[in-house]
Amino acid sequence: MAKCKICGAEIAANAKVCPSCGGKQRKPVYKQIWFWVVLILVAIGVIGSISSGSDQEGSANQSSAAAANKPASSSSAPSVFDGDCGITATAEIGPNIINFPELKIDITNTTDKEIAAIKFYIVPYDVYGEQLTGPLAENGLITDDSITAGSSTTRSWQLLEQHTHDVDLYVYSVYFADGTEWGDRNATESQILKGAVQFDVTVKS
Repeated sequence: MAKCKICGAEIAANAKVCPSCGGKQRKPVYKQIWFWVVLILVAIGVIGSISSGSDQEGSANQSSAAAANKPASSSSAPSVFDGDCGITATAEIGPNIINFPELKIDITNTTDKEIAAIKFYIVPYDVYGEQLTGPLAENGLITDDSITAGSSTTRSWQLLEQHTHDVDLYVYSVYFADGTEWGDRNATESQILKGAVQFDVTVKS
């Protein structure tokens, strides 16, 4: 048995109309299908909104992180090795008359100014292509013979490390007679290897 929702009279549990007052007996809202359909749709909407918010927050965080990790633009301070170094050079290395390695560099002054000095940097390698780093392995070479505008000269260096077979050759400072300089005479090894001008070297047998 149940009670009429309108007049309170006792009626059959499955009665749709109260025999006393004629009132229709409706199921509670939570027992009706439409109520659950609406509830499910609302729940889906809330979950979707939360997920979208999380995705947007994640994207914002990623954008912020990307901005923080973005490398400095190319408009940063110019390198001391920018521009024309003022020379061209061809080089060769091979054993000299006493069977020590000798590096010969043909240098041409391509400017309209006299060159007073040039600093070269070499990285020596043995016949296996392994870099030599012992106490006799030379790196810095300098020529302080003046080279007039447009002229050429040849300089040779006997290297002390007898196992030197090949070298990487860089120019990192060209000092002109008027006191100006291309490059940096005090550049570190890492600066030279990163930005200085490199010339090809031919290996003679």
